[in-house]
Order: sequence, then C-alpha cells, then structure tokens
Amino acid sequence: LTAFSPMAPAKASIGTLHFIEQTLYKAEKALIAAKFNGLVLDKKAFDAQKDAKKPDFLAKNPVGKVPFLETDMGCIFTTNAIARYVARCRADTSLYGKSFDDECQIDTWLEFCTHEIEVPLMTWVYPVMGLMDDVPKATSEAQADVKKAFTMLENQLKASEYLVGDFITLADIAIVCALREGFALVFDPAFRKPFPKACAWFERCCNMPQFKSVIGDVKLCTAAQKPKPVIAAFAPPARGAAKDAAAKDAAPKAKAKATPDAKAQPKSQPKPAAAPTGGAAVSGDVEAQIKAVGDEIRTLKEKLKGEGLSGKKINDHAEVKQLVEK
Repeated sequence: LTAFSPMAPAKASIGTLHFIEQTLYKAEKALIAAKFNGLVLDKKAFDAQKDAKKPDFLAKNPVGKVPFLETDMGCIFTTNAIARYVARCRADTSLYGKSFDDECQIDTWLEFCTHEIEVPLMTWVYPVMGLMDDVPKATSEAQADVKKAFTMLENQLKASEYLVGDFITLADIAIVCALREGFALVFDPAFRKPFPKACAWFERCCNMPQFKSVIGDVKLCTAAQKPKPVIAAFAPPARGAAKDAAAKDAAPKAKAKATPDAKAQPKSQPKPAAAPTGGAAVSGDVEAQIKAVGDEIRTLKEKLKGEGLSGKKINDHAEVKQLVEK
C-alpha cells in the first residue's frame, strides 16, 4: 500500500463542523483528514459572542467546546477527538495507521501536538493574532518550549519521511495544522535554520493537494511579527466589571422588594398581643422536658435493637409506647 491515492469523495456529509474563524487551525485537522479519506464535511462558522448564548447550543453540546462536530448520532467535541473520528471513518486507508502499533504511535504524537506544541505555541502566537495579551516572560518560556518540540520533530524526521514511517497519517496532519500559524507569523529564518528536516517535512505536507484544498498556500514568514492589541471580541472583561454589572442589575430588584405593591399590603394589621410574664421560662422548661423524653426513647430503642428486636416490634414495645404518650 503506497501513501494515498486520490479517492472519490462521498456524496453525503458525515456531519457539520462548527468552528471559530480565529482558531481555524483546530478545525483544519478534521477537514484535511476528510480530504484524505474522501469524506464530505459541512462547515459552519461559530460566533462566540452570539451563538454561545443560544439555548440550542448547550442543548446539543452541553460541554460548550468549539470546534464541535454535529452528527446524526450526536456531537463530538475537542479538536483531536473530531479528527480521530474522521480518520477512523474509513478502515480501508492508512490515515490512522496500518497496525495496532501504528495507532499507538499516532496517539502519542497527537498528545505531543496538544501539550508540547499547541500550548506553548499559542502562548507565543495568540498575542500576535490579537487573541490574548502578551506576557513577555510567558512568551519567552513558550519560545524555548517550542524549540524543544522542534528538536524532537527534527530527530524523528531524520529517521523517517513522516512521523509514523514512510506514509502520512493523522499525526502529520494534526501537527502541521498546529504549526501553520507559527510558520506564517513567528518562525523566521533564524528560528527555522536548526531544523531543516522538520521544515522540509512541513512544506512537503503543505504542498499535497489535500492540504492545499483546505489551507491554501502557506508563506513562511521572513520576520517574526510583534504582538498587537487584543481584538474586542476576545478582550477579557475589566476587573470589577462583572461585579459592577451584577450590582447594577440587583439594585432595581432590591428596591422592588423593599417597596412591594400597595395592593398586596393588608389594610390593617392587628397589634401583637403582649407576651405573658415568664412565658419564655415556661417554654424553655417544656422544650427541655420534650428533649429529655426523646433521648430516653432513642436510648431504649438502641437497647431493644441490641436485644434483637427491629422495626414494628420496637415501636410496639410497651415501654416505648409509654414514653411516647408522655
């Protein structure tokens, strides 16, 4: 079995892939996998400001994660879970490997993609895209982590053409998609120089028709871009803003509660009768007596239970009845 021969695409869609435009790379993993497997995926942009508030969104996707794949059988959420589903829809391709060992290696690289690449790379790239504030110390540490990940990729690709042997798999697709924004925005020539094998592998994958039909032509950056102001839709609320809004919303309610509708008020209310002298002391004595009898009943029931009685027999016992009558 050679790498991949072109496949006639299926006519029916296997589902609708909902994605956020600014983090499109997450959806591209599944879209490219669908191209390799000859599958049709409908896609729909998700507006986090509007769509997330719609009742049907959480009704069909309770976890609220985006992207998510809406299928006839329900929703699949998180990037790699969706990509795995699409890759496994065809058992006659090698997109998820040719053996059980291949599948394990692919899973290993998918975890590597999430934790060793995406987490640090997006810490570096998102400020450049205006999706989050730049924290210089965090960015510096993230750059070092991305270099470590590239070193591992470089070593792996010295031994094989692709990450899991001589054929492309979902592992390659996922990591290429995760790295695309980095190559386009921040991986300048100086950064790329120590990693010739990894860079050649990236360009080789991007030039495949299945990749090009989804991500188009990827131009490698000549100079690393700088962070820019956060886009309004992704800007976090100002400190105290949420509390101020909640207080503002609660104020009319509190006022309404303090001044109920006049119609709801009775015309006149009788004055409470004066409490009898010593009433509190009498009430306290009665309460103490009730508590003492209750303690006696509980103690007696425990004793009878220890003697082997249970349930109705305990309640019908003469001594218990006598105490209850008190």
